[in-house]
Amino acid sequence: MVPLAVIFTVVFWGAVALLLVILFAIARFYQITSGQPSRYGWFAAPVVLFGAGALRYAALGDFMGDALGDALMFAGGVTLIALATRLLRLMMGGQR
Repeated sequence: MVPLAVIFTVVFWGAVALLLVILFAIARFYQITSGQPSRYGWFAAPVVLFGAGALRYAALGDFMGDALGDALMFAGGVTLIALATRLLRLMMGGQR
């Protein structure tokens, strides 16, 4: 029997991955319509990092004390913040 925590972990991080795919689509649409490079392909990196961290947590069944899972989540968060900030500045006219 699969523990409920594993199911919730996979479902929650699956929803987060879906939101990141929507952000990827926004960046792609912006690049196509404006002609400015948004580097939308890099938005796959947070999806992969968060997904790997979520799978690591789900495999262990524990959310505390796992350095690799924590490092993957941290790297995904930092990457997402950097990419989203760059896209925001690009879309608001900061870089041309």
